[in-house]
Amino acid sequence: MRVGWNFRFTMHNDFTKHTIHHKMCLKFVMPRKRPINNPNPVKHQVVDLLSSPVALPAVPHDIPASSDDEALNNHENVVVPDGQRSALKSDVGVDVLPKSPSSNRDRFLQGFLPARTCCNLDLCRAPAGSKFNLTAICIAVFPASVNPDRRYIQLADVTGTVGVTVWNQNVNKFSTSSVGSLVSLSRVAISSHHGKKQLTMTRDSSTDIIEDPSHNVFEWWQQLLSLNPKSCGSVQDVADNSIISVTGICGHVTSEVKMVQGVPKTLTTAHLVDPSGRVDVKSWNHDHGHFMQYVDRPVMFKRVRVTSFAGTKMCEILDGAGTIIEEEFPGKTSLFKFWSS
Repeated sequence: MRVGWNFRFTMHNDFTKHTIHHKMCLKFVMPRKRPINNPNPVKHQVVDLLSSPVALPAVPHDIPASSDDEALNNHENVVVPDGQRSALKSDVGVDVLPKSPSSNRDRFLQGFLPARTCCNLDLCRAPAGSKFNLTAICIAVFPASVNPDRRYIQLADVTGTVGVTVWNQNVNKFSTSSVGSLVSLSRVAISSHHGKKQLTMTRDSSTDIIEDPSHNVFEWWQQLLSLNPKSCGSVQDVADNSIISVTGICGHVTSEVKMVQGVPKTLTTAHLVDPSGRVDVKSWNHDHGHFMQYVDRPVMFKRVRVTSFAGTKMCEILDGAGTIIEEEFPGKTSLFKFWSS
């Protein structure tokens, strides 16, 4: 681009007339536009990822492809077995749908079957109103109420604990002897109260106590008996609602009467102590004399629930066959020496 200017200056007075002609040319050369040889590097990288073939994990070639994987197999001519479908999603970043039902009937009924959830509802991302099935261990049964008939129970699995209120005919299915039983809830809904998720029984919900020793939840419940016990001081580092075993010297037993929903109830506490500290083990359904036989002796409480009050950790005894008390366990001799020194 070439730009030129012509300037003419004229000065007048009474005596002389001078004309000054000044010409000035300024030339500016603009750089030419060069073609874009290299595209946007970010866009170029995205195009490369989409256009370049994706390296699939090595799989055996003697496994026949199914009709449900036809679209995926045609893309790279690689057969992906069902056992590696989840690995493919994490490695490649491609969503692979689960195996579809084999018939129209299965497809139709699949829309009416609720999914399964766990006791830790924070792990469930489904919206409120979604219905689920749940299988867990009953760890607490509260007294029943009338008008209408209802009872609050607490369930637990490896992920945590959750409470649910059962109604009408389901109330009589539970008692203190139900603690430790495997409970199956069908078509229970997830609701939200003050931002916290909870389970709610609906009209088509049902609950049953089942016996299945091979169920993974029941196996987890039995394995809690073989866990290494915690010391009194280490209980302070355990998260609430955890189910553990704890050992120590039963140094003292106390009891007090508290009003619970207008009804007086006795709270019995066994005070455990060891070289690491002390912890209280409480029970609402055991009397004072039940723990007096363990005073000044080493004791181990298996399967107690960790809770806290006013910032202090404590343990709660589970009813029925939930908590087991033993006097013979490893470390008993060292506790005797600690108490006698």
